[in-house]
Amino acid sequence: MQCILIALNRFLQEKHGSKMAFLDGNPPERLCKPIADHIESLGGKVILNSRIQKIELNADKSVKHFVLTNGNIITGDAYVFATPVDILKLLLPEDWKEIS
Repeated sequence: MQCILIALNRFLQEKHGSKMAFLDGNPPERLCKPIADHIESLGGKVILNSRIQKIELNADKSVKHFVLTNGNIITGDAYVFATPVDILKLLLPEDWKEIS
């Protein structure tokens, strides 16, 4: 496993193109930026470096809004929540925990 972690660590830190043939550049520029650009081109907003404190739900169990740790409230028609699964599990509303 250590071998895989070393290889992935190098891949994630590569600045002048991946030498593992996954991408033709570094991941933030070749993978993340095009996704963010696409979301913004459709009128969406990408908010980085923000921590979600709570997911508030409507009566029908759909997302009402996100409450950030700085007190801001984020509302939208659709949400992309990019976080490790462990953290997502801690933030899941009780009403969603019964969903498989």
